[in-house]
Amino acid sequence: MRKPVPILKTFEIEVNPDGIAILTLNRPKRANALNYELLQDWISSIKWANDEEQVKIVIVTGKGNFFCSGLELPNVPSDMEELKRTAEANNNLFKKLVDLLIDFPKLLIAAVNGKAFGFGVTFLPHCDVVYSIPEATFQTPFMQWAFCAEGCSSYLFPKYLGQSIASELLLMNKTYTAPELVKIGFISRLIPEDQLIQETLKEATRVTKFSFEAIIKSKELIRKDEREYLHKINKRENDLLLLRILSEDSHRALLEFMSK
Repeated sequence: MRKPVPILKTFEIEVNPDGIAILTLNRPKRANALNYELLQDWISSIKWANDEEQVKIVIVTGKGNFFCSGLELPNVPSDMEELKRTAEANNNLFKKLVDLLIDFPKLLIAAVNGKAFGFGVTFLPHCDVVYSIPEATFQTPFMQWAFCAEGCSSYLFPKYLGQSIASELLLMNKTYTAPELVKIGFISRLIPEDQLIQETLKEATRVTKFSFEAIIKSKELIRKDEREYLHKINKRENDLLLLRILSEDSHRALLEFMSK
């Protein structure tokens, strides 16, 4: 029995007759930043796509000029208990989302429609295929805000990018362009902005002609052995991230950033 497509405020879900679901981050006025509501909606979307038998392939993209700008920066209020409650609630959801992505069994494709910051970048290694527009840029400014690596990037970035480029992204706040990341294999290919979804759907539709079970089993061969380890990495990063968000060091960095 088919489950109804969720109606969500910060995520749009479309499913075509071939069983391809397009999940679109829909918070363009806030650069598709991850607040509590968007995290909840992303979790709901992934759970639904995982459980819905009709869905064979999932495409994730964004609305507006940003793909995703990562976790929404916290305000630094005088009431530290309020900050702690908000940070803990968001971090719990963030960990849950990453855990779901680690275990997601179906073919997952990213269609990067614009700038990607933070989790907009660290999300990508959890995808099986990444397409991007040529103009997209990729940055993980964790050190600028005195945060730390997240989304399992402390492990997945060195694995997929090599130690040096991973360190430039995670430790040195370097911005990479889509053409640069294509050269090192982090992105499969570039697609003009006005053709991004059309071409991504074309590729996904071609794959729907293959055995769905064979794809699931083959992805399991590729991903299964490291999933348990990734869950440990996710917890370790998330625990440290919460401490960093609540640190005086981070508060100073955020105040300085926001003042500019």
